[in-house]
Amino acid sequence: MRILLVNDDGYTSYGIRGLAKELAKKHEVLVIAPLKCNSGMAHAMTFGKPIYLQKIDDAESDGYKCYSLSGTPADCVKLGTELMAQNPPDLVISGINNEPNIGTTIVYSGTANAAMEASVLGYKSIALSANPDEDTDFDYVIDFFIKNFDYYLSMCSSEYALNVNINNERIGNIGHKVTPLGVRLYSDIYLVDEKTEQGIPHTLVGNPLQVVNVDDCDVSWYQKGYATITPLTSDNTMFSQMRKLKEKA
Repeated sequence: MRILLVNDDGYTSYGIRGLAKELAKKHEVLVIAPLKCNSGMAHAMTFGKPIYLQKIDDAESDGYKCYSLSGTPADCVKLGTELMAQNPPDLVISGINNEPNIGTTIVYSGTANAAMEASVLGYKSIALSANPDEDTDFDYVIDFFIKNFDYYLSMCSSEYALNVNINNERIGNIGHKVTPLGVRLYSDIYLVDEKTEQGIPHTLVGNPLQVVNVDDCDVSWYQKGYATITPLTSDNTMFSQMRKLKEKA
């Protein structure tokens, strides 16, 4: 199987390097990942200006090809599939992200939106995220993903992106839950620093807030120790309101 592997944390991320090495044992893997961290870039795309592709030679010793790209996660998918046009990927995997992409987080997630870009382009895709306490936690997540790879693959379709979140080894994974998205909000805090020539710097930080969610959603199941699976689509239409709005037209 030909796999295009991207992420939003950058090509040097422990998660993407470890996953690429394991997948390359049985599959043909091409990594195209951002030159630097692009977390929170959502579905941003670079238009009208160049993005720079550079080969990373030391990856070949682990059995896969790797390129860094001075663009966004979605850029990595779009350019990656163009480069593989003669032999298109059978699957696009985005991750492993170093924070879970559950609930409302997927709105901002470069990981989730890279997988959705692959779906828009007509490819099967998986967005893979976790909650590692430290880099070595990725080893457990990678092992869990590889053991369940055929299961995830059986759920894939070019009509949607499969959003998968796996807990770390400390929490463990009781099993899987196929579930809709929940709500995950953050305590937005801007740290203000002294003025520079560029202006007054504001740095956004914050932690997840305690939000009451329904029982059957990814936020709730993930917190209970289950790996979650949610099909995602780029169609943001709120169909439940269509009739009401049409009556006003």
